[in-house]
Amino acid sequence: MRRRVCLLLCMGMLFAFSACGGSVPPPPMNFSAEVSIVSRGSKQSAVLEAERPGVLRLVYTSPKALAGMEISIESENARIEYMGMRAQAAAASLEGAAPLLDQVLLQLAQPAEKKALRRLRGGGWERKGAANGLDYIARLNEEGALQSVKAADLEILVG
Repeated sequence: MRRRVCLLLCMGMLFAFSACGGSVPPPPMNFSAEVSIVSRGSKQSAVLEAERPGVLRLVYTSPKALAGMEISIESENARIEYMGMRAQAAAASLEGAAPLLDQVLLQLAQPAEKKALRRLRGGGWERKGAANGLDYIARLNEEGALQSVKAADLEILVG
């Protein structure tokens, strides 16, 4: 009887610990989503198009003063277009949502260290990292799709 109880307890503990483990599936790399960006009390809306890791486009839809601004990042190069004007820069020299999202998506495409990954109670995942000199927390759903990124005074909600 004692052996059975010990065996059942061991099996229960093994099951409980294995349920906590696992790894987050890689996020979809070719997607388009509406995003809300909150930074220093202001709110912007944009459409995020991610083609593959290191290639994304962010097109602002609001507020009115930013509507139509497009930031494209490919590898380490960034292009900004707004009201017929174009500029190019190194992606690392930019600040804000686009370069942060670029680096976060690149990192999410790589396997996470166990200490950086946490399973959420309601389902999904939380992954910590650092990008562009900022510590961030990314939340992903069960399938690995990005739901939000929080870094310093910048919050990006996807979907």
